[in-house]
Amino acid sequence: MREITDIKEIQNELFGALCYFDDLCRAEGLRYVLSNGTLLGAAKYRSFVPWDDDVDVLMPREDYNKLMVLASVSNARYKLFCREQVPEWRMPYAKLSCENTLICEGDFDFGAQFGVAVDIFPIDGWGNSLIISKIKAFRSECLKRLMVASIGKDFATRKKGIKRFILKMIWVRGKKLGHERVRKRILGGTNNAKRCKYSGCRVWTSHLTKEIFPSEYFERFSELEFCSRRFPVIEKYERYLDSLYGDWRPELPPERCHSNHEIRVWYRNEE
Repeated sequence: MREITDIKEIQNELFGALCYFDDLCRAEGLRYVLSNGTLLGAAKYRSFVPWDDDVDVLMPREDYNKLMVLASVSNARYKLFCREQVPEWRMPYAKLSCENTLICEGDFDFGAQFGVAVDIFPIDGWGNSLIISKIKAFRSECLKRLMVASIGKDFATRKKGIKRFILKMIWVRGKKLGHERVRKRILGGTNNAKRCKYSGCRVWTSHLTKEIFPSEYFERFSELEFCSRRFPVIEKYERYLDSLYGDWRPELPPERCHSNHEIRVWYRNEE
């Protein structure tokens, strides 16, 4: 296998997967929007954030559930990793993998091997009370850390003192519970068709309470250019980015221009 060390090569594979995903969703009438770093790249660069090594999308829960059982998603080039189609899959969200590649992401065992991928997250309701929504967001963050512990091999953190102690206790707890029990707790109460005042990604929070948005944000869509093709985004994408990243328009200092993922990537069938 040939290792891919050029981020542009990785992004080219990811763009192909995103285009395939977009074509599929349009053909099946499924709604989705670019999110997180991918939306940031579209808004700021009309392309990938220069150091980004994945693609993130959000789907309304109804559309997400339909996608999970769609038999026509996977083929020789792309494969959908979710519990419905890959029983050994451990995560509470899905990935559309480029099957000509293979990725190693730290020391984590996801239950199956996959390549560079589009991460697909469902949009779920937080609740009608902002205070209750914030409590649920904190719980989701704790459960995410338990899941990371349950699929990881060794405990590692740069934190010191009391923060290190707390993270160590979470790690021990996650190992004791196991990935299946943690996954069930993450998904508990999320698959609810009832409309709430606040919504967002509950199954895999990265920004705590910053991911609590008025549900109306996910009801009106627009489009943005991304790598010379237009993709769906929420109409109020600037407010979404303001919430997640603060003042995202200026360039970051060089020391912050790096991926948060520790990955290695190979082409499966190339020497």
